[in-house]
Amino acid sequence: MTYATGLGVIAAAVVWLTAPLWTVLWDAPSALGPIQWFAVSAGFAPLVGFATGYVRRIGRFRQLAIFTLVANVLGMAIGVAAVLAWDNAEALLVFPLVAQLATLVGALILSDRRHLGFGSIASARGDVAFSWRVTVASLLSYGIGNIVKIGTSRVLGPDYIGQWNRADVLSAVPFQQVQAALIPVIYPEFRHDLSGSERTRAVWTDMLSLVAWVVVPTAGVAAVIIPTVLPVLFGSGWGIAVAISPFICVAAAIQVVSTLLASAVEALGKFRWIWWTQGLLLLIQLLAVLAISLSQSIAPAMIALVATMLAQHIVYVCLCVKDDYLDGRSLLTTYGIVTLASVFAYFMTQSLLWMGTSLFTLAPVATLLTLIPVAALVVVLWAFRWKLTPVKIARKYGLLRG
Repeated sequence: MTYATGLGVIAAAVVWLTAPLWTVLWDAPSALGPIQWFAVSAGFAPLVGFATGYVRRIGRFRQLAIFTLVANVLGMAIGVAAVLAWDNAEALLVFPLVAQLATLVGALILSDRRHLGFGSIASARGDVAFSWRVTVASLLSYGIGNIVKIGTSRVLGPDYIGQWNRADVLSAVPFQQVQAALIPVIYPEFRHDLSGSERTRAVWTDMLSLVAWVVVPTAGVAAVIIPTVLPVLFGSGWGIAVAISPFICVAAAIQVVSTLLASAVEALGKFRWIWWTQGLLLLIQLLAVLAISLSQSIAPAMIALVATMLAQHIVYVCLCVKDDYLDGRSLLTTYGIVTLASVFAYFMTQSLLWMGTSLFTLAPVATLLTLIPVAALVVVLWAFRWKLTPVKIARKYGLLRG
């Protein structure tokens, strides 16, 4: 708790003092006020991470979920009032700040306030050292996730980042929520696998396979639906957001699987793997910025977004297979089938969307002929549901019954 508080104070000071630098870097002078206000969020972030992590560690998932829901609803209500009252960019920060502080209060209550007080950081020297290595890795990840965005902002203008962020809201954030639910729960369990074993090889392979089956075909569906829904929800003027949203859906789905394995590598303390991989990903980002500058297009940014997630996952999979943490042949087979299923899901969704918009113009017989194959597919999948690979894995670990 003492370490988290100290780290938060340093983070808040750094964010506040470097706010002018960030506005220059992003070429967005009007962002100065919001960035300075976000120093408050940076200050409390380590405390929130520690408190919520501890509550998960002692198994109070349900209570924490309720507290988090209440905190976010409260934040939304106060945030809407702030936007209506102030009508400026700073008002948009009220929601996340209120939600963050309310979550912190709830987590401290659930931990029975055992951590209130001050302790000696020296007694936790090993944990602090690990924390700093993770912090450096996280800063590198920040760079990898934002160099292309910064390059896009400077070359094409901040408006493109606005389009990108608007597409993110519908395309990436839902997948990020899945990732945020998975990682904190699973991360502590990787400590059992420091030396590797047959159990590790089987469980890690099943874990990645199951998550891939859930998120990647979902991305195939989302890549069709999001471009259709986005202009309906946000109105006109978001053509670029519509065009790039399918790429963001695919990248976000791969990111869930890739980050899951990356978190395992981090938990095992394989920082040499991390530094080399981060170096490769940084190179991809720099090449993407160069391509954006030469082409004056956002297309290289979208290609780099997908390529970065794929490259990270391929490198970590190869390293983990080499050290016997993963069953490479089984995982490769699963990924191939998942890819085919995702492509099928994409074209099936396209067909259903076309049918939905064409039903009123087709003759009754033609309508029936287009619906029969879809109904047949649904019946077949339902009849053989217990033989589907993701269902088998879920039943194996007690996630499904039947």
